[in-house]
Amino acid sequence: MGRRDRRAIESHLIILMQHIIKWKTQRNGRTKSWKNSIQAARQNIVRLRKISPGITDEYIAASFPACFEAARRAAETEMKQKAILPLLTWQEVFNDEYLLP
Repeated sequence: MGRRDRRAIESHLIILMQHIIKWKTQRNGRTKSWKNSIQAARQNIVRLRKISPGITDEYIAASFPACFEAARRAAETEMKQKAILPLLTWQEVFNDEYLLP
């Protein structure tokens, strides 16, 4: 796996986590844009994994802590408030559905 692939997967993971953090923290501020961003980031990660088999679950799991911290900082800056989550799980990031009412 090349450096470009690593940066791309981490970038998509940060965006994905950032919008999930915002989704969970600002329940009344949920938007279609956040939902679409979550879906797009997930699709980009799937696409990257197809073309770069070195992006394994283990690699992504190892990237989780640093990506979460970057996502948390970015989300807090955008929200102008502290995030309510100490961490995100694999389930929350890759499997949970984020639906608008």
